[in-house]
Amino acid sequence: MNKIKKDICTTLLIVLLLNIVSYFIFFRWDFTSTKRYSLSKVSKDIVQSNQKPIVIDFYVTENLPQDIQKLANEFLSLLKEYKSLSRADFTVNTIVPNTKAKEFKATKAGIEPIYKEIRNKEFEKIQRIFIGAIFHIGNQEAVIPNINFDTPMEYEITRLIKQANDARKPTVGFVQGHGESRFSAMPQFMGELAHLSQIQHVRLDTSSNLNSNNVICIIDPQDSFTADELAVLERYLKQGGRLFIALNHAVGQLGARNSGFINRTGIEDMLEKKGLKIRYDFIIDNNCGTIAIHQQYGLLNFQSNISFPYIPIITNFSRHTITYGLNSLLLPFASSIEQIRTSEDYSFSALARTSAISGIQQAPIFFDLQRQWTQRDFNHPNNIVAALLTNKKDNSAIITITDADFIKDDIVTSGPTDNINFAINSIEWLADNSGLIQLRNKFTTFSTLEPINEQLRNFLKYLNFSLPITAIIIAALLHYRHKKRIRLKRMQPGSMQ
Repeated sequence: MNKIKKDICTTLLIVLLLNIVSYFIFFRWDFTSTKRYSLSKVSKDIVQSNQKPIVIDFYVTENLPQDIQKLANEFLSLLKEYKSLSRADFTVNTIVPNTKAKEFKATKAGIEPIYKEIRNKEFEKIQRIFIGAIFHIGNQEAVIPNINFDTPMEYEITRLIKQANDARKPTVGFVQGHGESRFSAMPQFMGELAHLSQIQHVRLDTSSNLNSNNVICIIDPQDSFTADELAVLERYLKQGGRLFIALNHAVGQLGARNSGFINRTGIEDMLEKKGLKIRYDFIIDNNCGTIAIHQQYGLLNFQSNISFPYIPIITNFSRHTITYGLNSLLLPFASSIEQIRTSEDYSFSALARTSAISGIQQAPIFFDLQRQWTQRDFNHPNNIVAALLTNKKDNSAIITITDADFIKDDIVTSGPTDNINFAINSIEWLADNSGLIQLRNKFTTFSTLEPINEQLRNFLKYLNFSLPITAIIIAALLHYRHKKRIRLKRMQPGSMQ
């Protein structure tokens, strides 16, 4: 009896000590293949090097729907991991905005409520939901206005801590003077980029010093570059410069003309010398976007959406930091890229390709909107649409994509694509911003079962039913044989009963 009491006391003491330790030290095992629930090395380094006190006010509504509640719990768990690694004061305040004063304070700070329709058997209602956080890091304040499944939580938290400790941002210059895209045409892209860098206009004069720019962007030039301007870019590259180039090499005109042609700017010649050739073609892909066309049936005029193979949806990405985690790109009127031999010391890496059911059409072309596409039209699969050139000798690098409209708002808002993420990832990788790019596509998702065929489903169903029964029968037979062996042994002469 005393031994039982002693064991109970020992067990209770161990449980108490484990609870005390777990209160001060937060940890969890991450068995996901992508380590989705573990802090990366860059996050650990940044939070451990931070010396400023951190106070986080997490505003979250009560009685959330199950999926949003999981998201809120995951955000809190992530903050606990940061807190366990922080060497400075780290405080997390969970605030329920259940009064007008708290709601006003949240909205004034920039936290935006969302509205979600809640349905069940008994009632239907629209719930107003707050789920955002205010970060007080030293004397600085920053906000995550809304946390959702598209929020890379670790990236946002680490970025805010880094920005509070390092006011220096990389400088990104945008080349002007050739009819390039205006910032007003791509506000989402520019807004994302402004969080990470200082942005300025650049002109390629012979007296220009581009070395103050970590990255130079050339977005949709309409006019040709002169030999002197190309020479300025060459000097920049030889001194370790980084270029992000998005060209509307293939130009499509829908409407009265329904035609497509190639627009040369001279940038193509510079890239070709380094081993990257942009072909004079238009890519077509069976995996594509749609366009709206007007049709007439008798006296009726109506608008319908048709698949348009000249707007490929790219889902085939290389295993590179830039493209890690991307799902799709929408590229209206793109050309294919070819790797060629060159005398310069550049290495070529494909970043994105078309699907296995894709092809090319040589320019100029006429768009037949009523065309019935067949398998024979898609006879040139896996065309490269984005590529990377790197030079280890001078540390220069060039990322090229053969469409410049993909980051404009009329394309970005047309569907759920990763166009902005690809552009930001590219520029951030070129700027070498402390490895934060590795976290941009690290989202919190909850795993779902992949679809399986009917035969495998039936096999697993019957296996699931029969396996426990079989295991019980085998265990019973083994137990019976064991007992029988004992009985026979006891029946032997001289056996001790």
